[in-house]
Amino acid sequence: MSDDSQSRKYEDNYAILERITESLNKDEIGIDDLVEKTREALGAARTCMEILNKQKGEFKKLETEFSQLLRSSSESDSQEPPQEDNDTGSNATNIGEDDPF
Repeated sequence: MSDDSQSRKYEDNYAILERITESLNKDEIGIDDLVEKTREALGAARTCMEILNKQKGEFKKLETEFSQLLRSSSESDSQEPPQEDNDTGSNATNIGEDDPF
């Protein structure tokens, strides 16, 4: 098998593995082709693992970025000063003067 397995997508390589496994289970691969099919399966499996490991690394990066975003958002929310109510003082002195309620 050539190194073109590196350029294939995960799904393509996984399909190769499925096809070879199915052929082995059905005894469709003869001894003459067994080494070649094993090499092909190994290349496809290696590519699948490389793709999965790369994706895992990307997801970890995204998870870290998302956690930092949430953390900075919650920190900025807790650092905002409480808003003052400007009417509190004036209402306290005016209660009951001309207000029937």
